[in-house]
Amino acid sequence: MSLARFLHVSDLHLGRPFGWLPAERRSERRREQLRILERAVSEAIERGVHAILIPGDLFDQEGVDAETLATVVGSTFAVSGCPPVYIAPGNHDPSSETSHTWNARRLRARGLAWPEHVHVFTEPRWTARALEVPPTVRVWGRCAISSVPSLDRPLSPSLLEPVHAASGNALEVAVFHGSREGECPTGQKVTAPFSDDETRHAPFAYLAVGHCHARSQLQASEGASTGVRMAYAGSAAALDMTEAGAHGALEVRIEFGQRVPHVETEFVPLDSRRVYDLAVDVNGVASADRLDRRLVKALDDAQVSERDLVTVRLVGRLPRGVRYGAPGPEVLGRAYHVRVDLRAVRPDYDLDPYRSAEPRTTEDKFARALLERLDQETDPQQRALVESALYYGLDAFRLREVVPAYEELSQSPEGAP
Repeated sequence: MSLARFLHVSDLHLGRPFGWLPAERRSERRREQLRILERAVSEAIERGVHAILIPGDLFDQEGVDAETLATVVGSTFAVSGCPPVYIAPGNHDPSSETSHTWNARRLRARGLAWPEHVHVFTEPRWTARALEVPPTVRVWGRCAISSVPSLDRPLSPSLLEPVHAASGNALEVAVFHGSREGECPTGQKVTAPFSDDETRHAPFAYLAVGHCHARSQLQASEGASTGVRMAYAGSAAALDMTEAGAHGALEVRIEFGQRVPHVETEFVPLDSRRVYDLAVDVNGVASADRLDRRLVKALDDAQVSERDLVTVRLVGRLPRGVRYGAPGPEVLGRAYHVRVDLRAVRPDYDLDPYRSAEPRTTEDKFARALLERLDQETDPQQRALVESALYYGLDAFRLREVVPAYEELSQSPEGAP
């Protein structure tokens, strides 16, 4: 029985702007991304894997900054003992003749060249490279050639013809960037789509896929292998506040040779920062200071550390007159970055009298008009706008002030993967 071992690391998006972080922390986070990639290489060496598989979006964009590119090409993968590296460029860092990251001629113009043990799949069709150790193992890859999403189905029978034609006694492993149908997050760009059925019938023992930033996998009990047939390792570094949980890579172990190959994976933590998404009930909180104390308790209960990134979603109704625009220093100091989501917070106004009584005052007429419009509106986004307008108006009538509080105040996460 033979054993093939890989480190599957994906979607690092090196050079990400991190516009949602405070300005002084953006460059720090970009440096952390590079250290996470260095840690991945160190893990690969220490674990004795036979190859590193990178299924796309190693870089956040084709025009990544020169310093980041020079570090990755010139030193990160050039360390002694680094195993072979197989890269399938994705939709953020596609392969093309004008690519500053993958085109050998353009790299030479900068005095750079990928190390010999790094192989980049620069064709949109399936091509293969054989591993020297262990023998009879082939890595197949295909790349994105444009940042425009592709609707080509990489696991369709017609596109897999080269793989079927070459099949023999080799263990076939795939690395590519694509969208698993029915599993990718809402709003994510669909590129190189494939189905679970296509995955199960593909001739690969394991498919290392990139694009989705959350870890997931597909099990199989028959076909080219048993165990984990396909997996997303997720983003190796947390890229925005929506990517809750721990981030890292997958060690992939494939037993083969005497029976149908069997695949197992193990999560390998790489990012020391964890992303939390917490909900905190604000009902009955009598002041902003008390609300801050409730937030601190929620962070402590979740065991959030000072290195972590946290979204706190406030839900419920605040008593009349309690204003809350942003967390105080005690809350902000408990984590590396805290974002408070106020969209579900509403004041504790009793709206029934506006509906039942004959409107007499300007306030009554305003509230009745907005409530009637709210009752007629079916679109969720429009309902939210009308509801916000209603509460802002009542604040103006009753409190004689309008403070932004009923929609998201912080910048939304950066663009879709």
